[in-house]
Amino acid sequence: MSLLIGTGFLVVLILMLTLSMIGLRYVSETNQRLKQIAENNNIKTELATEMHTALLERALSIRALPIITDPFDLDEEIQHFGAQGNLYLQARLRIEAMQLSPAENAILKQIRALTRRSQPEVEAAVEMSILKTDQAKLLAMILHTAIPKQKLIIEQVGALLDLQRKQTAAAVREAEISHVRMRGLMIGLGLAALLTGGAIAWFVSRQVARQAEQLTNQALFDELTGLANRSLLLNHLNYEIKSARRNPYAFGVALMDLDRFKEVNDTLGHDVGDELLREVGKRLKKIVRSGDMVARLGGDEYVLVLRGLTETGIPRIAESIRLALDLPFHWKNQSIDIGASLGVSLFHPGISDPSELIRQADIAMYIAKRSGKGYALYAPDQEHSRNELSFKSELREAIHQNQLSLYFQPQIDHQRGCIVGVEALVRWNHPSRGFLVPDRFISMAEDAGLIDALTHWVLRHALIHLATLNRQGHHLTMSVNLSARNLHDLNLPATVSELLAETGVASGKLKLEITESAIMANPKDSLSILTELDHMGVTLAIDDFGTGYSSLAYLKQLPVDELKIDKSFVIDLEKRENDAVIVRSTIDLAHNLGLKVTAEGVETQAIWDTLSILGCDFSQGYLMGRAMPAEKLAIWLQESGWSQSPLAAPQRVPAA
Repeated sequence: MSLLIGTGFLVVLILMLTLSMIGLRYVSETNQRLKQIAENNNIKTELATEMHTALLERALSIRALPIITDPFDLDEEIQHFGAQGNLYLQARLRIEAMQLSPAENAILKQIRALTRRSQPEVEAAVEMSILKTDQAKLLAMILHTAIPKQKLIIEQVGALLDLQRKQTAAAVREAEISHVRMRGLMIGLGLAALLTGGAIAWFVSRQVARQAEQLTNQALFDELTGLANRSLLLNHLNYEIKSARRNPYAFGVALMDLDRFKEVNDTLGHDVGDELLREVGKRLKKIVRSGDMVARLGGDEYVLVLRGLTETGIPRIAESIRLALDLPFHWKNQSIDIGASLGVSLFHPGISDPSELIRQADIAMYIAKRSGKGYALYAPDQEHSRNELSFKSELREAIHQNQLSLYFQPQIDHQRGCIVGVEALVRWNHPSRGFLVPDRFISMAEDAGLIDALTHWVLRHALIHLATLNRQGHHLTMSVNLSARNLHDLNLPATVSELLAETGVASGKLKLEITESAIMANPKDSLSILTELDHMGVTLAIDDFGTGYSSLAYLKQLPVDELKIDKSFVIDLEKRENDAVIVRSTIDLAHNLGLKVTAEGVETQAIWDTLSILGCDFSQGYLMGRAMPAEKLAIWLQESGWSQSPLAAPQRVPAA
């Protein structure tokens, strides 16, 4: 009897172990497979959406070619047409590089074939537009050949989007089917193993259900906030568009971007930033109706899909959002204030693509942020802002892909008449906009939140070049300009310290230049950051001195080592008595405070001589050398008389 009981117990135990091993392995493999399908489909959907948007933009561009008369506008439209073609091709190539189903391969094969067949007509239309040949023939070619073929490609891309949505839905259904099958298996084996087997079946079934639910959430919901993600948002918008076409009703999209969120992340940490994002999502959910949707696109961007929204209702929803965010966010004993900019686009029968509604809302949001009015409704005349958005995207790529370059201007010691340092000045050789100086893109970098990355790039490459110069026997200092936004970054001293350690440059060889207005815009944080940099041994200079409105009493508190006289006071020093008085007074003031003085804009020997008489310490300007790339600086250091160390500066002609 005991043998039978023992055997029965052993059988039950074996069934339990078998059940556990089979069930857990099946769950793991199924969930991993479904997770990969969901992730791949999300990526494919985004890429297919990019293809679809680019093709629509190209269709609009080619339709506009015959009616554009201004050659510059025509050239700009052709460049935009080509850029959208590149976006379309890059997205298609990325999809083709992924693991594809036979149905996807078939559609992509059709897209490739249609693209090849339409290419000659498209190229011919562009060429005829450039040459301004037979306009009637050009228009006929576009309307009856080029655009219909483009529409065929767009339809195939639309079919690819539909396929992605169906595959995502199929993955969710497969998860549900797997749950049902596994539950049945567990129950059967559980009955065979009596009560113990049943308990195991119940446990594993619960695990399967929970993981299936997690997979569904990962595919359709934002992990951080629990709000709808981009995939679910696009599906919902597509449903709203189709419904509004069948039974016309009003609805709109509001895209919201938080203001000052980066400051929260930088000062309080990403954990606090994540908690703030979750709380914002909760507040937005409270102010919308049950039929509306709140989604998170990523970062600090949210999208609201609002039924019944008309132009007259926009101020009300903007006010509701403002009031929701006006209530302080509390973290420990600290209160955090946050604002937002809102861009709104309204559905109309001409819109069939959900991404178009989001794109229009994004443009309007950019207008709202730039104007400071809090919200803006999309209008077609705002499309010019697309170029600025594109410009910011190109700048971000230029920073990350090392497409920028540094130019260096020599700084000369008046007593020794030789070079003692260089100032690093960033340049951007843009592929279509040409050679750009900092004034063309620094403010845009600040607006786009790219100034920290840009400053990091300049600092790192300037210090790398200074290390190279030091190894070659040129023991110079390196001056780098800081933006006003950099003085909000409390991590700046740590960043500088890391770069100095990385490049092996002594801290005293680095000179950071800050304008008066930048310091006065944020005096408390500026003083803290500058003090820490000063303790590190970094030289600090106030740039463009005399053009701001800083207090002399406050100037005494700053741990600066040098004043730089703005070139507007130097360039006419010999002609304007007031400028001479300002320069003389600035030099005397600086020396009385124990500071050195550098004059900018020295273009003639007479100005050099006057500055020497007034006791100026250093100068830079066209007389000694223009800003030049690294390879020309190397030649200048070999050939220029200013690179030597004579007792007195000889007479020299301005550098070329």
